[in-house]
Amino acid sequence: MLIFRSAVLASLLMAVVPYAIAADFPKGPPNQKEAEAQGLKRVSVDELKQFIPGVLIAMSFKGKKHRLTFNPDGSVHRTGIGDMELTGKWNFDEPKNAYCLSFQSKHGFEHNCLAVFRATDGTNFFDYDVDNGFYAHAWHPKK
Repeated sequence: MLIFRSAVLASLLMAVVPYAIAADFPKGPPNQKEAEAQGLKRVSVDELKQFIPGVLIAMSFKGKKHRLTFNPDGSVHRTGIGDMELTGKWNFDEPKNAYCLSFQSKHGFEHNCLAVFRATDGTNFFDYDVDNGFYAHAWHPKK
């Protein structure tokens, strides 16, 4: 009986936990044009400087929760996506009004600049790739 109760409890936790984690983040519009059409406010580089350098908790477009630690020396450390821990570089791109990330991956060196929009809840933010406008992830500063 104890084994049965443990199995039921484990099943319930496995069913509920992903929804609880996802509830931390609103779903972002699928692309930058839709974010603009919905009236979301684009965040300026000056506003981003309130959070970066710093630690952001993020949810990728694939639903993977991770942490980005932006250091004052321009390095960034990403943890929490499976066993992958990546260290790369970050910078602000003032002309694009974006922040950029560079990581070495199995496909080579990846560099992405991200436009940031404030979610309607005022707490979370949505990132969109400036090259193609696609949704990258939602994030909020670590509390």
